[in-house]
Amino acid sequence: MNRYNSSLIIVDIFNSAVYKNANMALLGTSGAGKTFTMQLMALRMRRKGIPIFIIAPLKGHQFHRACANVDGEFIQVSPASPHCINVMEIRQVDRTVNELLDGPGIQLSELAEKIQRLHIFFSLLIPDMNHEERQLLDEALIHTYNKKGITHDNASLADPQKPERYREMPVLGDLYEILKKSAATKRLANILNRLVNGSASTFNQQTNVSLDNKYTVLDISSLTGDLLTVGMFVALDVRFVSY
Repeated sequence: MNRYNSSLIIVDIFNSAVYKNANMALLGTSGAGKTFTMQLMALRMRRKGIPIFIIAPLKGHQFHRACANVDGEFIQVSPASPHCINVMEIRQVDRTVNELLDGPGIQLSELAEKIQRLHIFFSLLIPDMNHEERQLLDEALIHTYNKKGITHDNASLADPQKPERYREMPVLGDLYEILKKSAATKRLANILNRLVNGSASTFNQQTNVSLDNKYTVLDISSLTGDLLTVGMFVALDVRFVSY
């Protein structure tokens, strides 16, 4: 509502004839209603069939009620949460729309793409890794996936029992078992142990939440320190692959 003449303000952020992109920034003082406004916009977009993906770094609980009211998926990323998104999971992606728009593309190795993103994850978790450790980590990651039957051939991702689905993916614990066997990677294993056997071992599980819901909220507000970086990566990785 225009405060000066009481007229309606109707903005279509997806109108490419008016705007170069659909990016927005909501600015205001505490209590001005930024979160409320954003949720109203998200709910209205959802009613129009637009997929909604919210990452909540602060006060994530404020998004829970609206998410529940539209049968959305509220995922709390936290060491104390029962929810888990397996950071090592290679997720199936429907590329039908992209192929219709851009035509068939080059078939890239999904394993190689995943390992590239995992290198970012581990550089955030272990920022002082040297070049030798990065190379050894790369070899360990490939070995971890190979043990599950996954190679650079995308056909190897299919579950032999249910070919329409991907096979079971490794978890951080599988990588940890390989890293701890070598003296050269023992330091990496010791740091990773916190996410495998330590206080943040909830990250060492298969994904147990739905990532296909059209209204998804990832609450990372309870994470602190280096775990906040880990949680943000997990959230952005889901967003990068899913949409």
